[in-house]
Amino acid sequence: MDLVQYDPFSLLRDVERMFEPQGTAQRTWMPRIDVFDNGTDLVVRVEIPGIDASAVDVTIEDRTLTISGSRPLDESVETIHRREILTGEFKRTVVLPEGIDGSAITAQAANGLLDVTLPRRPEVLPRTVKVAVSS
Repeated sequence: MDLVQYDPFSLLRDVERMFEPQGTAQRTWMPRIDVFDNGTDLVVRVEIPGIDASAVDVTIEDRTLTISGSRPLDESVETIHRREILTGEFKRTVVLPEGIDGSAITAQAANGLLDVTLPRRPEVLPRTVKVAVSS
């Protein structure tokens, strides 16, 4: 079951970007994510420090969750000696497993993290069956 679309060259692009001269066109970047199950929900946690929550879009279509937005370049800085903080547009896409209730997703941002909670449909949750013992 694939949860995250793997991009083997994403780290290489990040390294190349550090050596680009100033004034080159901004490319998209991908924030780091964790995807985990807390029993009843699937949670996608995204690192978005320094990004206003209103600048982030969360969309779900079929079994695909897309998180996108942008981190603006700080124009108030006159002289830059080193730039490692990625700016510009970002986008992450996660292929979701079967059984997710897409109409009930919630998203909450706090302390530089965005938690997108995707509840599972009740029919796919594990259930306990009582075993009757006959005497």
